[in-house]
Amino acid sequence: MQTKFIKISAIIITLSFFLAGLVFAQEDRSPLDSSYLFHLYYDNGQLVADREVQFKYDVVPEIFVPETLNTQFPYKGEVINLKDEIAKTFQFDPRKGDPKFLKGKLSVKAPYVPDGQKVNFYDGQGNQLLSIFVSESSFCNDDGICNPDVGEDTKTCPSDCKQALPVPAASPDVPSAGGVSGMVKGVIYLIIGVVVIGGFWYWLKKRNRSTFPMPPLPPDTHV
Repeated sequence: MQTKFIKISAIIITLSFFLAGLVFAQEDRSPLDSSYLFHLYYDNGQLVADREVQFKYDVVPEIFVPETLNTQFPYKGEVINLKDEIAKTFQFDPRKGDPKFLKGKLSVKAPYVPDGQKVNFYDGQGNQLLSIFVSESSFCNDDGICNPDVGEDTKTCPSDCKQALPVPAASPDVPSAGGVSGMVKGVIYLIIGVVVIGGFWYWLKKRNRSTFPMPPLPPDTHV
């Protein structure tokens, strides 16, 4: 019974550390570690937005990885920012290496740009086929004012945040107004794990006492 209790305790502690690690990983994720995911339709060399989906694109929390190309004339995309500059470029093959693919849906990934305005798509000869606006998913507005409340900083919005913002000295007596930090969340998970282990141990101990057989009564010596 004691061995079983030790195994369960180890599992609970491991899960607590795992949950704390997930919290730290989410807080360390940068908005730049994202990609556009466009929902398109290919029709004999032409590209249009997929009319059967509600949104033409999504922003997914995945680092953009360039596509492995198997064609001599890949299609190209350009991410244009709010200053009408080419911020990023990417290439893709709408047929995915299948020469028999002439018509159908496809998904195309592109690198996310915090001040993106639109994404232009070109065929293998450089002809523009499609333009999709993405400004509604941009948080860097290139207005010359650094607004950290929406995520602007020197990395995500260098055009607005020219210099690093001064970091105020942390006071140990004043709690943060921005919510619970990742370290505190991790400690909370550990405390919950300890409480669960302690409660299980108390229940197990009480159960063993209640199931322990009562000693037999001594024989009656009175005649």
